[in-house]
Amino acid sequence: MGSKAYNNKNLGEEKEKTEREIVLARLEVLIPDICFASGSDFKSYSRDMIIEEIKKNSEIGKDFIKTEMEFLRALKNGNLTKRLVEAS
Repeated sequence: MGSKAYNNKNLGEEKEKTEREIVLARLEVLIPDICFASGSDFKSYSRDMIIEEIKKNSEIGKDFIKTEMEFLRALKNGNLTKRLVEAS
C-alpha cells in the first residue's frame, strides 16, 4: 500500500472516530428515557440502545452518526436556521 493511500485511510478512520466521539458525547448528556425513531417502520430506540448500536459499529449506529453529523453541519453553516425561517 502506498504512503498516500495509507495516510488517506488513516484520515478517514480518524474522522470516523472523531465523529463517533462527538455523537456519543451528545447522547450521553440527554435524558436516558428519550427515544429516537429510525427507518421506514419507525422502530423506536432509546438513548442507551443508540449508544450501544454506535459502539457495536452497526448499520443503525453508522446511520445515526451520519444523520447527527449532517444536522450539526447544517446548524453550523446556517442552513438549518435558514430552512426553519423559510418554513415558518
